[in-house]
Amino acid sequence: MDRFFVDTSAIRGESIELGGAQARQVASVLRLHPGDEITLLAGGREHIVTLASVSASRVTGTVREARAASGEPRVAIALGLPLLRGDHSEEIVEAVTQLGVSRIAPFVSARSVARVLPEPKRRRWERIAREAAETARRGRVPEIEPLRRWDELLVALRRPLLVAWERETVMRVRYAVPANVASLAIVVGPEGGLTEDEIVQARKRGAVTVSLGARNLRSETAAVAFVSLIADALG
Repeated sequence: MDRFFVDTSAIRGESIELGGAQARQVASVLRLHPGDEITLLAGGREHIVTLASVSASRVTGTVREARAASGEPRVAIALGLPLLRGDHSEEIVEAVTQLGVSRIAPFVSARSVARVLPEPKRRRWERIAREAAETARRGRVPEIEPLRRWDELLVALRRPLLVAWERETVMRVRYAVPANVASLAIVVGPEGGLTEDEIVQARKRGAVTVSLGARNLRSETAAVAFVSLIADALG
């Protein structure tokens, strides 16, 4: 069954109405007809909808069933994502969305190479996250937050906060994840890594540094590995 994230305003009680690009996709791309079913996702809930009318400008239907989305993780994970050169950050957005991240907070730090996130590129990240969430059958699309400096990021992310650092040799991820948390924030560094001063600053704000293993990882590999380890530790 095809799945679409929609604004809550598209669902009015047991009735739904879609317009714009989503109506065109239903009618012209998927070529669905009255009587076919789709799933609409809004506010963390799945709405199973039977289509009533279908055109390229307007689609209507009736909600047959509504339930909590089954694809959302128990713990909300926020990722501090370094702004990387080229399309590397976009690759991370797609992968970590499928793995269950709920917030993506881009940042620049002392050794960042890329330092500007134009609004069109941020909107592209939002589209990538939406498509990845649909693919993974999630109930929510991760929020793409504004670009921040390192000090601003440390203020914006809630605790507990875990920071992957290549010079951490003792603390492994599975031992650093607290029990029974409702939310958790994690951070990986940019291409050149985080400086000692930035780590000191993070620790002063209550962050815990963790090791992702003995090998030196690229930022995009580290981000996906970190989220995977967190998801496994949370169960």
